[in-house]
Amino acid sequence: MIFFYGRNSFKVKAVQLAEIGIHESVPGVVQFEYRQQYAHLYWIPMFPIGSMWCVRKTDNKLYEVSSELLPALNAVPRPKMGWLAFAGPIVIAIGLLFVKIFM
Repeated sequence: MIFFYGRNSFKVKAVQLAEIGIHESVPGVVQFEYRQQYAHLYWIPMFPIGSMWCVRKTDNKLYEVSSELLPALNAVPRPKMGWLAFAGPIVIAIGLLFVKIFM
């Protein structure tokens, strides 16, 4: 049996340059993204690993944020979306509950 496991991430919040106090145009930078990393099994999220800020540039790739910008980005309020990284166990629990009640 082959198990497909690994880690991935999804965007929780996107922040434009003006929202953190950068009012001039920075070449190549589209936006900053707060991303939630999670471990998955068969591409189903199982549990969160961590979260981090990334920079999305014009080539549509993510890059690490410089340490000078991290305090400004950490001051931005961000929503709590950690429950989405537990989608696999939530679906399994609901399925077991359904089987227990109706079968």
